[in-house]
Amino acid sequence: MKAAIGIDIGGTKIAIGVVQEDGNVLAKFEFPTEVEMGPDFATEQIISYLTEILNKFLISGIGIGCPGPLDPRRGVVLSPPNLKSWHGYLLVDKIDSAFQLPIRLLNDADAAAFGEYFFTYRETYKHVLYVTVSTGIGGGIIINGSLYEGALSGAGEIGHSVILPDGPICGCGKYGCLETLASGTALNNIWKQRLIKEGKLVDPNWNSKDLFVKASENEPLALSVIEEASTQLALGLSQVIQTLNPELLILGGGVIIGQQAYFEMVREKLPNYLLDQHSQFLKIEKASQGSLAGMKGAAASILSEVKDIGGIPNGI
Repeated sequence: MKAAIGIDIGGTKIAIGVVQEDGNVLAKFEFPTEVEMGPDFATEQIISYLTEILNKFLISGIGIGCPGPLDPRRGVVLSPPNLKSWHGYLLVDKIDSAFQLPIRLLNDADAAAFGEYFFTYRETYKHVLYVTVSTGIGGGIIINGSLYEGALSGAGEIGHSVILPDGPICGCGKYGCLETLASGTALNNIWKQRLIKEGKLVDPNWNSKDLFVKASENEPLALSVIEEASTQLALGLSQVIQTLNPELLILGGGVIIGQQAYFEMVREKLPNYLLDQHSQFLKIEKASQGSLAGMKGAAASILSEVKDIGGIPNGI
């Protein structure tokens, strides 16, 4: 059975795994990114683990999921906000010079989307929208069984769709992005701001999980924050769904996976903002690959090419 290496690079940690075409993970390694040490430091560790893996397994290639913006065609990490020391880094060249295997660089949200699609849904659906709701909001798009990345791997930036032009400022510099209204960070910020406004005690260590605990206890302010955020998320999703007309919407990320109530609220509200022909046959599911989706999706970007069953249209 074919196997590929999947690398999931994040601002906090890097995960590397050997993944078979049936989704089985033969080996997995994790280590801190240590952004302050620079990209060469992390790449040296990646190469060390890859050397160990390649001495033990027959590998078809290496897929790398990394926060964007990226230039996948040149294999360059452009300017991820959480990897500031990596800006302009020729990541693929560094690894290719050591191993000379097929290497594929893709956006981390795209990798997670493709992991969910390839290992769970590829036999059933061909048009899929994946959205992750956690610290921020991101997404990936599958069209006719292939990942759609856009010109610079920038497709699926759902979190930066403007929903309220006079809303909160976003890290991207715009105002009222969906990410500022419905992500885990947004939920926490809005809740604390309203507590302060009402003169109530605020623990600086509280996060969105505490918000959902309060909501489960029927605390009115917490309930109102979640109610409003779920409406904004449904609105934002509806715009993308009506543009792409997917068969399947996969919702993932910590806020969705960890909070069934939030997922149910979004799923219930979404049809209210869709045309009948878009909602009638739309299936809405929770992500099933968990924290391994990015790593497995990066490997799948290689495996899909090897098997020639559809996948990454612009090749390796």
